[in-house]
Order: sequence, then structure tokens, then C-alpha cells
Amino acid sequence: MLQQLIELELVPLIIGEDPFAVKRIREKLRHETEYHGWSGVTQFGISVIDIALWDLMGKVLGQPVHKILGSYTDRVPAYAMVGWLNHELDDLKKICTRAMECGFRAVKMKVGCPTLEEDVQRIEAVREAIGKNAHLMVDANQVFTTAEALIRGKVYQELDCYWFEEPFPTTNKEGLAELAQNLEMRIASGENEYGKWAFRELLEMRAVDVVQGDLRRTGGVTEIMEVAAIADAFNVPYASHGGGVVNLNLLAAMPNACYLETGLVSPGSSLQIKDGYALVPQGSGFSW
Repeated sequence: MLQQLIELELVPLIIGEDPFAVKRIREKLRHETEYHGWSGVTQFGISVIDIALWDLMGKVLGQPVHKILGSYTDRVPAYAMVGWLNHELDDLKKICTRAMECGFRAVKMKVGCPTLEEDVQRIEAVREAIGKNAHLMVDANQVFTTAEALIRGKVYQELDCYWFEEPFPTTNKEGLAELAQNLEMRIASGENEYGKWAFRELLEMRAVDVVQGDLRRTGGVTEIMEVAAIADAFNVPYASHGGGVVNLNLLAAMPNACYLETGLVSPGSSLQIKDGYALVPQGSGFSW
């Protein structure tokens, strides 16, 4: 479906356009697809084209995209998303230990076990593996009610978790705001939001302490950078949902970037982690 949308509806609209007129192209695609709505598969298609245009601009100019956007840093803090719920305790500790050995100084794990006691046991196991100085994020993947998130969140913060991610479905913004007001730990969310308007609402409600945009859902490079700027105006940091060369280029151009999300670094990987930081790519466009 996405391929058909891009090839049959979106691409014909941009043939003959100047690829450097990326914002005009975005608005044209939005206008022409307004009937379908600006979320779901339509937004995915616009995002794909937007990312491709920025990559093309970088390659034409022989520069990495972060330099075209206006570089801010040459390295970005990175964490390893390695603590999946299907890991038994021993495996969980081993993979978190490996993350530390790869150069990470922060890891993220899933929470939302049937009981709070199980969550606590797993958090304590990870903390033992990574040490007291590393950051430990917890991600619930939208499984809790507001009441349950408040109960568990108070325990997570006592266990020195760095942030509490996506406790609720994206429709429960009021719950996020309540949680943010009642917990001292950071509330992170945004990966399931579409477009800058949704993020503006989250920020106006003071519902998040860390904004997390997804490249595909948010709207590609152009929209992600606007979301980061809006968050910066609210003094809220930005973290990526997902990793890769595109996200790393964008984070390198954000004064309020706080974390790149990624997995373990495989041997031969282009991604370089040093002392907890991902080194920013220097290849043209979106290349290493």
C-alpha cells in the first residue's frame, strides 16, 4: 500500500520540482493528500520523500545533512535498547553488560510485567549489570492505566530510572500530564504522534519531559527539525525513536538533543560508540 501511494500518487506530484524546495514540496504533498488525512500511511509516504530529498541535497553538495541543517555537535549521547521482556534475568544481565562493553553508558529496558515485583526484579538485575552511574530508561509500550502508571512510576523513580517512556496509548494525553505532574522522574513520549501539531499539544499540556519523534510518523527530516525546535522553545530535550544514520544526522543539528536510540553495535558496524556517545557521520547526504 505504501509503495503504491508513493509511486502512483506522490511521485507524480513532485516530478519537475526543485529538490532543494523541500518545504514547498512538503506543503504540496500535504495539500494534494488532505482528503486522506495527514496521518497513517499518507504521512509515511510524505516522510519517505522528504528524507530522500534531504539525502539528495547532501549528495549534490557533497556534505552530510547535519552540516546543511547547521551542525551543533560532532557526537550525541546514545543508549542501547536491549532489555526486552522476553529475556530471562541471566540473559538480560548479559546483554546489558555487553552494551557497557560496547561503549554505551545508558540502556533501555521494557517494563510492564504482570506484577510490579517482576518489574522491580528485572530493573535491579539491569542496574547490577550496568553499575550505579549509567542511565537506565524504562519503556512500557503503552500498557498501563493512569492509576497503574502512577503506582509503578513512583517505584521506578525510587530505583533511579532516568525516564519512564510511553506508559499509555497516545490518546491519553491527560494521563501523561497527570503523570508528569505527580512524578519526579522524566516522562518520555511521542513516537506514535503524527506531525508537529500533536507535539505542540503535548508540550502545551506539560505532558512530556523528553520528546521522542519517529521519522516516519512525524513527517521526515523537515518536520522532525521543526518538532525539535518547538520542544527547545519549551526547554524540553529531544530524543530519537530509533537509530541509524538519518536520526544521528538530525540529532547532531539540534541544540536540545539528548539521546540517540540504537541497539548493540555489531562488529564492522559503521556506527561508532565512544564513552557513551555516537560519533556523527561525515559522509555526504545520509551516509557514514
